[in-house]
Amino acid sequence: MTPSARPVNDGLPDPLTERELDVLRLLAEGMSNREIGNKLSPTEGTVKHYVTNVLQKIGARDRTQAALRGRELGLI
Repeated sequence: MTPSARPVNDGLPDPLTERELDVLRLLAEGMSNREIGNKLSPTEGTVKHYVTNVLQKIGARDRTQAALRGRELGLI
């Protein structure tokens, strides 16, 4: 398993990968998809995919709720 595919939180039904956790942290800092892409190198479309996965996995409906939920879960 590659480092970006390694699950990081076994408390979730579908754990976040390292890359998804990176995206969640940057999302919580208020970065846009473009800014996250510039920082982590994937395209903006790939970042959107990661954000969608993060929202689904942690049960959030938007970026703000994802940041709050990530903190609740101790992920960020």
